[in-house]
Amino acid sequence: MPRADAAPAAERRIVYALYGQAMALTGKVAEAEDLAGRLDGGTPRTRDPADRAAALVIRAAIESSFGEASKSLAHAQLARDLVAGSGDPHLHYWAAMALGIAARTRGRPEDAMANLHDALSLAEAADNPFRRSSAFYQLSVLQRELRNAPEALAASLAAYRFAEAAKCAYAMVNARMAESAVMELLDRPARELAAMQEALAIARSSRSTTAEAKALINLADIRLRRKEFSEAANLSRRASSLAQSLGDSGLAATSKANLGFALLGLGRAAEGKRYADEAMAEYERAGAITEIAELAGEYGRSLEQYGDFRGALAMFHRERKLHDEIALQARQRILLEVQEKYESEKARREIDLLNRENDLKTAAIANQTLVQRIWWLLAALFALSFVVVAVLYRKLRASNKLLAHKNVELSFQSSRDPLTALYNRRYFQNFIDAEIGSPARPGREDHDTARALLLIDLDHFKETNDRFGHALGDAVLVAVAERLRSTLRETDMVVRWGGEEFLVLAKTAPDRVDEIAARILRAVAAEPIVLNDKVIRATVSIGYAPLPLPPARTPLSWDRAIGLVDMALYMAKVNGRNRAYGIQRLKGDGDASLAAAERDLERAWKDGLVDLDVHYGPLPSSVVRLEPRDARPDAPARAS
Repeated sequence: MPRADAAPAAERRIVYALYGQAMALTGKVAEAEDLAGRLDGGTPRTRDPADRAAALVIRAAIESSFGEASKSLAHAQLARDLVAGSGDPHLHYWAAMALGIAARTRGRPEDAMANLHDALSLAEAADNPFRRSSAFYQLSVLQRELRNAPEALAASLAAYRFAEAAKCAYAMVNARMAESAVMELLDRPARELAAMQEALAIARSSRSTTAEAKALINLADIRLRRKEFSEAANLSRRASSLAQSLGDSGLAATSKANLGFALLGLGRAAEGKRYADEAMAEYERAGAITEIAELAGEYGRSLEQYGDFRGALAMFHRERKLHDEIALQARQRILLEVQEKYESEKARREIDLLNRENDLKTAAIANQTLVQRIWWLLAALFALSFVVVAVLYRKLRASNKLLAHKNVELSFQSSRDPLTALYNRRYFQNFIDAEIGSPARPGREDHDTARALLLIDLDHFKETNDRFGHALGDAVLVAVAERLRSTLRETDMVVRWGGEEFLVLAKTAPDRVDEIAARILRAVAAEPIVLNDKVIRATVSIGYAPLPLPPARTPLSWDRAIGLVDMALYMAKVNGRNRAYGIQRLKGDGDASLAAAERDLERAWKDGLVDLDVHYGPLPSSVVRLEPRDARPDAPARAS
């Protein structure tokens, strides 16, 4: 670096890019951003595109270190576009690697695969074993996420072979840890453990503190899964000590979490909870919502194994709440994008409308001139003027008809989900607003207003997306929507509630609601969904209730009704999925029973304040159902 400013531009760019990426990896964000700014200086006319690409590579590394995969992806994509014709193999390799890693993190496996193979080709052309090892390691991680175990294993072994050729101990450790992860996928525990122990030995022999801490954390995780809690605790303590010496809060938090789970397994509940809570607090300080949700789920499972079911349930609720927050943030981002698009379209329509108005005004002026000229012409030209007016009138009628047709199309599009063609959430909200302003609303003593509200969630949909990709995931949503349409009546309202959730408002008697829920379970799970050469077996979980609630026909606001069926849906999820939990009636004091059910539906069921009914969906072929211990109120269902 001290000699870089005096070097030729190409050499200075390489040194800056290397040093900037190193600063980003070690958390020195200000220094990395300063280097990017020095590369990115000047005006657009005088700035070298290769310097601009090097700055973007550094910024992609900065955003990746913060976990901002979308921003890292944008920087890497722009860098890749800039270096496409530069002929600089260094920048081309760095941009391809950054784009591949960011695309994998963002759930775009096709883009990730293409760019990582491009990076591998560039490394092979340069005959650089370290770069080949790095590319093979990332390909192993990607193939493992796609559940392609043979390809992931071959890539991890190639990563180790080239890391050994490069004499890079850190890359060798990464390769062995990747191999261990593949062995877990292949259910080969002996080799999984051996590969991780070898990674730890290499890290220690090379005196790489960071690699040793990572290997200890992964080894502790293996011991935890094998319920070897004493060994897991020892490994976690050593990893925690190394993480603290490095000042790496992420590694320290993960070590504390593993230590807490190990102590819970050893029966040392108070101490274990303290470490697990400290890990949660460190993740919260970092604002890592996704990691907090994953840790809450693992914490809940550890508490459940220890026997602390109340604490486990609290953690599961917290996990659900965090996932809801993540989904809400995603929806808000989508809504902002849609709003921006809508505003742009609105501005374009207004411009088009002004242009049409100007055209009409121009035509009106022309018509007025024509009328004046007609008065000046002889009576023999009157017939010709009549023909002209008739033609203009026909054109105006055609324009009005086309405008009315476009308005109908716009109204349809605004009320429908673009993927499934079901009603969207906005349409349902407008329906609710109309119901509130109408005498016919839930709770009226009228047979014609008896309805059922069902909230439906597609089981294991994230796994379907991870395994088959988002395109096939969208196709599964379309197939399930079609099965719902064919199962329900045309008078029933089917709504795409959000993500993999659907809402049904059926006009039916209270004693027919169970039949509707059972029919939906059968319709979705009875036959697999066949898409191209993929066979996907889908099931749903359902929460439902009649409106108004028997026996006193208790009226409910729409918000309270949706909240109750959402709680019933959550019970169906945590008690094994592929089933429906339905609220049948309130018991005792209707208002008190309803308030208790809204606070905790499962507790109200156990206390006999509300009657629930459970229906199980048919088992897909080659699937064995794991039933909860009991379905009675005095023996609560256990989450599978």
